[in-house]
Amino acid sequence: MPHCTVTLAEELLDGTAEQRLVDTLTDAVVSVYGDWARPLVVISFQAVPTARFAVGGRLGAAPAPAVRLESRAGIYELVPDAAPRLAAGLTDAVVAALGERFRPDIAVTLVGVADDRSAVGGTLFADQS
Repeated sequence: MPHCTVTLAEELLDGTAEQRLVDTLTDAVVSVYGDWARPLVVISFQAVPTARFAVGGRLGAAPAPAVRLESRAGIYELVPDAAPRLAAGLTDAVVAALGERFRPDIAVTLVGVADDRSAVGGTLFADQS
């Protein structure tokens, strides 16, 4: 399952931004993998008060949102150009939901977890047949 964790300043979540982010981030993953992936996309928000961010040694300077997509490593191999398409698509999704001003600094991290370190229902993927 692709799990997107979005870390952003709490002040950016206004009760409508959450659904916009869910829609655009889910669509970004589906645009790479197809509709089969839609019901598997999980999105969580880590909203941090600006006073609890620090950038360059300055407390209270909130960075642009960051998106971390974690999944089994094999998902990145399903589509030859998945990584660059996901990086661009997830960035575009955040911009569509929150505004163009964030684009230059949006961080996207793509994490692939090996089958012997990923499990669902208590069973490692490496042990599933």
